[in-house]
Amino acid sequence: MKRAIPLCAFGILLAMTPSAWAQQSCTTSCDEYDQGECVVERTHCTYTPPPPAYGAIAYGRKSQAWGDSYNWDSQSKAESVALSNCKQHGGDCEVMVWFQRMCGAVVSGKGTSAYWAIGDGIGAARGNALAKCTKDGGGKACTVQHAVCSR
Repeated sequence: MKRAIPLCAFGILLAMTPSAWAQQSCTTSCDEYDQGECVVERTHCTYTPPPPAYGAIAYGRKSQAWGDSYNWDSQSKAESVALSNCKQHGGDCEVMVWFQRMCGAVVSGKGTSAYWAIGDGIGAARGNALAKCTKDGGGKACTVQHAVCSR
């Protein structure tokens, strides 16, 4: 009877955790033979992590200008690009939300109120931001200004 010896528990953990972004490569070799038959196998897996994929949304509360960015390798770069994109359309822009491998949304409410949220999908991010606005009393004035994903 053959015995498999895993080299790393990390590879087993990855096999149990579904991920669309993880890249795993495994090879199996024989460590011990008995009368010409492999009796001890060894499986070695390597894992290549996904790139960071940061995104951000900047928003101007008075101008209602927005700018976004996605698929950047750092939070600071995602924020600076979103802010720069927003400032092309309004002078009162501020970074409202940043996210990594998720989606973000910005919602405006009454007056100059603004709310942000993240979610696993664009619909979830919008819904979460709308819920914050509604909870704060925004009601019918709650409007999705922008939503974007960074994967």
